[in-house]
Amino acid sequence: MSTRCPGPAELAVTGVGVVSPWGDDPETAVVGGSAPFPAGEWFNHRTRLGPRGYKYLPSAAQYILAAARAAQVDRGCPEAHPADRRGFLLATNAGLAGLFDSMDATIAAEGAAGISPASAPYFAVNVLGNRLAAELSLNGFALTFATARTAAVDALSTGALALASGRCDTLVLAAVEEPVPDGRGGGGEQGAVALTLEPAVAARARGTAVRATLRTRSLFVPPAALDGAQGRAHADRVLAAALTQVLPSANPPSTVHVDLDSSPVSAAVVAALAGIPVRLPEPPRDGPYPDGPPEDDDPARTGRLLPPRRIGCLGPALAVARAVNAAKGGDQLVVCATGAGHVALVRVSPYRLTTTQESEHAEAA
Repeated sequence: MSTRCPGPAELAVTGVGVVSPWGDDPETAVVGGSAPFPAGEWFNHRTRLGPRGYKYLPSAAQYILAAARAAQVDRGCPEAHPADRRGFLLATNAGLAGLFDSMDATIAAEGAAGISPASAPYFAVNVLGNRLAAELSLNGFALTFATARTAAVDALSTGALALASGRCDTLVLAAVEEPVPDGRGGGGEQGAVALTLEPAVAARARGTAVRATLRTRSLFVPPAALDGAQGRAHADRVLAAALTQVLPSANPPSTVHVDLDSSPVSAAVVAALAGIPVRLPEPPRDGPYPDGPPEDDDPARTGRLLPPRRIGCLGPALAVARAVNAAKGGDQLVVCATGAGHVALVRVSPYRLTTTQESEHAEAA
């Protein structure tokens, strides 16, 4: 752990796209149930993507294509920049787990010759986004993040650094999950989120509205360090510093969405949030909720949102998408952590055009 870390740069969002079995509105998707749906029952690649050329793509690849197209419709315009200045960030934990298990079983039974030519290119998780990168000409760079639970927010942190350093002019970030195979326990998340990001000044110069700004921070809290009083005190200081960087304003966020587990690391995060009204996650709940979330999770009443317990990185990404859609209501905070020590924070705010922002921050829209 270290308290000497650079402050996070601002990111601004120009487009949001969501694809989920519980609807494409992040308000309903974020509180969706945990029972997976067969892809064919809720996602039709022909109507979503086109009649030809998509049938044999893995379901997760289809989801991110649909989500990215929705983000483009939502005013995200990566094509406004040269192809070699467009970056791509992909986050997933189990997006290809089912395909990997199927390929392993085929090789064990028939040998490598039995693998379908259509699925063979997807032998590694980092090729999952290749079709999207090709269709949108995201030629600047491509990175895949697979950190359990925090991968999408880790990708946001890296995106902030890439834009601040001039590594690219625009980014497409996609988070995608598919259910975990039954042989590995089953369950998990399903669907995709896509965000389009670019410098806010550039977006405004070409007349594109900025949906919201993000400030992110990813860090690591060694679980073993929490065994002793000195380590816990140091972890408290590190987490407090991270929160100060993400929430520089004295005003607390109007809503806090926590995506945690029952580990000591998550308990340390909850302690760091002591001044903000949050509580630990509840057991899984089924959705969707046609009349809104249950009363005890109504953000208008409690100022907080809690997801069902999830396997994968989609929960925090959906929470960020929801916060972007509701950004006019004030600052919102998304927090996720795992027992392995990974902690990630995102503050979502309405876009405020100020001289300080334009001259001092690397804002991304």
